[in-house]
Amino acid sequence: MPHRISGRSPAPLRPQPGSFPQAPRARHLLVWLLGLCTLSWPGCKSTLDNLDVSNIMGPAGRRAKQEAENAQGGRQMAELEGHAEFEEAKAEFDAQQFAEARKKLHKIVKRYKDKPIEEDAMFYRAEADYRLEKYAKAQDEYEELLKKHPSSRYLETSTQRLYDIALGWLGYPKNAAEVEMAHFAKMGSEHGIDSNPDTQIPAEVWFPINVTNRRKPIFDPEGRALECLRSVWMNDPTGPLADDALLIHAVHRLRGGDYIEADRDFATIREQYADREVAMAAYVLGAHASLLAYQGAHYDGKQLEEARQLTQSALRLFPEAPQKKKLENDLARIDAELANRDWEIG
Repeated sequence: MPHRISGRSPAPLRPQPGSFPQAPRARHLLVWLLGLCTLSWPGCKSTLDNLDVSNIMGPAGRRAKQEAENAQGGRQMAELEGHAEFEEAKAEFDAQQFAEARKKLHKIVKRYKDKPIEEDAMFYRAEADYRLEKYAKAQDEYEELLKKHPSSRYLETSTQRLYDIALGWLGYPKNAAEVEMAHFAKMGSEHGIDSNPDTQIPAEVWFPINVTNRRKPIFDPEGRALECLRSVWMNDPTGPLADDALLIHAVHRLRGGDYIEADRDFATIREQYADREVAMAAYVLGAHASLLAYQGAHYDGKQLEEARQLTQSALRLFPEAPQKKKLENDLARIDAELANRDWEIG
């Protein structure tokens, strides 16, 4: 019978005995089936489960990683800059060779400006001047440090130094608890407080030029001392010395007759440190300062009204205060002044 041609492809040739042309494909199929069974069989784990892909990244990722490593290396190198020189200066400081150490620390501050070592060098430079009793220089350097590094790890020590410098320049005045508050508790009024020597500011404090005491600045020692106290409060307002520094500042103004500035300081204490021990003094002395600031019926009566409100608040907040009698006398005096003011205006 003649062979008929059809449109179908001829049947594939069967492998002859002894030849396996399809073996590679068969092996691939077998491996694939075994892998599928392994993945689907309960309890079996694939080798993919243990494959760590965290470090697999493309060209952009590898480039970013390299840049990060370079930056880290740069920071480490920056931290080492000036370290050997600082250690040399610090060794002299520890050996109490403060003048020599100060010279080297000053050079480090200038040479490594904005480098990590700068903060350490600035602090120990100020410390060296403090130990050398060059307090005016030390004040400038502590304040420069805190301005450049507001969150410095030397913040607490620096503010303590500024506080001590201020007290020394003000002649170590007695605090308000020992003087004004004690007087008001005993006398029931301010009568005689002006004659108390502890309320007088020594001439060497307020005199604008100092030529006798090398530990004080030559010009305006009083103003520089008050700057120190403000710096303690402003640089570390939540620190342990902030409220004390502000109270000393206010009491100094009060004793110097600057009642308006004293009243402002006492107001700041009442606003920011109402939960601290200084709060009662801020109310009692604040009311006193506000009353003294009143200049008479022909002037603005705002201070008199403020004194009245503060006195009432002090009596309400501290009903057992030893100064209660003084506050009650002041309230009666204020009411009389208000009545006189109305009469004068009428």
